[in-house]
Amino acid sequence: MNCGPGGKPELHERVPNTRETESHGRSDRSVAGDLSGKDRKHHRGKTARMAAAKILLPVLLVLCLGAVATGLYERVCGDAQPRTQSNEIPQQIPPDPSKRAARWLIMMRNAAYGWADTPNAILALQLANDTWFNKQDLSSQLSVKQMQIELLSKIARRGFHLKDVPTGELSHYVLALTATCQNPRNFYGHNLLEAIDRALFHFPTAEFNNFYQFSQGVLAICGAGAPVKPRLIKDLAKGQQADGGYPFGVDATAMAILALSCVEKQRLHSHNKDEIKKVFREAVNYLRTQQRQDGSFGNQHNTGLAVQAMIAANLEPAAWRCPDALTTLTRTQHQDGSFGQFFQTTVQVLPALAGKTYADVNRIMCEMAPIMDEDEDSFLMTEYDLYDPEEEPNHYVSNMTVQYTIHSDFHPNVSASIELTVPSNTSFIDIMDLAAERDERFRYEAPDTKWGHYVSAIGEVREDHDEKRYWTIMLDPDISIDEGIDHFIPDDGDHVIFRYRKYD
Repeated sequence: MNCGPGGKPELHERVPNTRETESHGRSDRSVAGDLSGKDRKHHRGKTARMAAAKILLPVLLVLCLGAVATGLYERVCGDAQPRTQSNEIPQQIPPDPSKRAARWLIMMRNAAYGWADTPNAILALQLANDTWFNKQDLSSQLSVKQMQIELLSKIARRGFHLKDVPTGELSHYVLALTATCQNPRNFYGHNLLEAIDRALFHFPTAEFNNFYQFSQGVLAICGAGAPVKPRLIKDLAKGQQADGGYPFGVDATAMAILALSCVEKQRLHSHNKDEIKKVFREAVNYLRTQQRQDGSFGNQHNTGLAVQAMIAANLEPAAWRCPDALTTLTRTQHQDGSFGQFFQTTVQVLPALAGKTYADVNRIMCEMAPIMDEDEDSFLMTEYDLYDPEEEPNHYVSNMTVQYTIHSDFHPNVSASIELTVPSNTSFIDIMDLAAERDERFRYEAPDTKWGHYVSAIGEVREDHDEKRYWTIMLDPDISIDEGIDHFIPDDGDHVIFRYRKYD
């Protein structure tokens, strides 16, 4: 006996069905007198073998489907085994769950080779099979091209202002672009990572206000190989609740764990490693308390993301009952390969079934999946673009020192100064970001207009149109600056002042 494709037993002799067995029984009686002794003995042996095979078939089916389940457990859970065993035939455990889910996703592709959520579908397929996107497969290339077209269309509809593209949505695109070895720092001239970082800096806002989205943004930056700024870790620490979780429970906490697992691997000197470990440990402990008796963490959607988080946390699989979680998931998979025939649920569960997580989006995946010839016009990451976690980046020839002061003519307590050393040719908006990271008194608000970012508030002091009071940028002592903060680049030794004053 062999276990064939899909876990079905293959017998050396075909097993008859019930009707065939009954027919053989009647024919045995009718022809018995016509058989010789030798032939009669052979015929009885054949009938006995068929009867035995019929009895053994359910047992063999259990063994074969058990082998499929064991293969899934080994891939995701290592040596861990389910807490309980069942003698019933596991009809609900479909063979090759990840492959079946991937096939269903591909079937859901539309005529333009996209999906209802193209970046999430591409991310799931590429994580489940890191060679899915390759230059031999035209359909996968068309899907990735469709994703590019969709993102460019979203940017164009918003007047080419990246700030108007929802940050969570932009993070999906960055993760999928990175997974298919494209450079999100230069997506047809747009720096997607910078847009996400600016949104994270101003978190929370009316449209961007939950830690699921925040963590997803951190993960997108980290997955693309860019260094995650320490202030983002501090914000994650501040948002964590006393029980270790985040508002919205399992999903938000699981996404925070995925983001932190990626950040931890960067090993930046500027990061507070103890703070990362503390936030990470408490989030993992919270998630473990949310696991139910059947191994799930809620519904299929919750469980798919939670399993990813536990894999990324690198816990002992037995510590979070990994096989039970997978068994519960796979038993809810439909015959067509989907999970509840829900697109978003299926794309979230698929990476977990393959033993992968959103935190696995990194440069190694790109090295394993060459996609285009070197002379083609592509946006592949190069060694220069990619961040090396073993060494802090310094692609600049020299540094400069700038003094930055804020002062209000109407608020005696609003006056602060900071000296910063930054790479030469750094724009002042980046200097303002660094100052705000170092000292909360320098936090600012700057809506993005068609003329660039416009500073409307610094600290607690906001512009007042009725009183005609505004923040004005100048060089010490009183030299006005005609450029906006996006384009103004100070020189080494400059003293830049933002002054809150009245205009008559």
